[in-house]
Amino acid sequence: SNAEENGGGGGAGAIYFNRNGDVVDYKTLLRGTTRNCSGGKTPWNTWVSCEEHRNGKCWQVEPRGRRSPRKTSLTPDTGDFESFAYDVRNRKKPRFFVTEDNNRGALRRYTPSNPDWNDPWNMLHGSGTIEYLVLQPRNGDKRDGTYYWTRDRGRARGNAESLYRYSEGLDVHNNELFFTSKKLKSLFILNLDGNTYRRFSTDRGLFDGQPDQMQRLIQGSNSLLYFCEDGGREAGIHARDVNGWFYTILEATMDNRETSGLAFSPDGKHMYFSYQHRGIIFDVWREDGRPFHGKTLSVKYHETGEARSR
Repeated sequence: SNAEENGGGGGAGAIYFNRNGDVVDYKTLLRGTTRNCSGGKTPWNTWVSCEEHRNGKCWQVEPRGRRSPRKTSLTPDTGDFESFAYDVRNRKKPRFFVTEDNNRGALRRYTPSNPDWNDPWNMLHGSGTIEYLVLQPRNGDKRDGTYYWTRDRGRARGNAESLYRYSEGLDVHNNELFFTSKKLKSLFILNLDGNTYRRFSTDRGLFDGQPDQMQRLIQGSNSLLYFCEDGGREAGIHARDVNGWFYTILEATMDNRETSGLAFSPDGKHMYFSYQHRGIIFDVWREDGRPFHGKTLSVKYHETGEARSR
């Protein structure tokens, strides 16, 4: 639970549940920070909280309070940081990614110099290499192309301003990295094992606002990527399946400005989200008792450029 307040009034907390989904406790874990937004879970089950303002940093937070929060090496500089994700398929060379919600915010990749899986907490606090994403479109419509990583932040910032400004939601699944450009209403997919990328519009049907934070649910070969929404007619929660179909899960009932804080219970049967400006967190479940990664959703779907309506 992040607090996106100004002037040091932000922070991060944790809501604790029992196995039945009942709330049993709440604790504030990070205080005195500013505009904490999104972030993400680490492979060792701590949380990275990202400050989204011009002097922002990324903090590692231990959800049980066993360690004090600490600034990470992901952001030795400052920026409007948004989301965190990782690719640890190669444990000798783990990669950590952060988006920046800024007109010139370049997606960054951090590689720790000496990863120690016996003490993974310190992977984000030691020395490492920071590189930034540069896209190279194949043609004028900019829907696909190649990419590379550079240590030249200035070059990457210019590229971000031109091709993927205001990046927010971030997810890594197998060999693909997914991130959204809020202003462009686009989802970018990078092939992490090659150097190619694809871009897809998220402006489909009821998903007419700006794509924001993301969460993925996986069951076998079935995978759904869920999105929060900023603005539009009625801000809601939407999802994209492996075939590129977009679905609307729910729409605003009280506040149409922005949904945020999307999360799921371990069994996938409880979906949690908030209406950010009201500070209200919702617990949503299906009447049929099935998880949200089930193959049958009974929700609205939209035509996309990747598939036709059915």
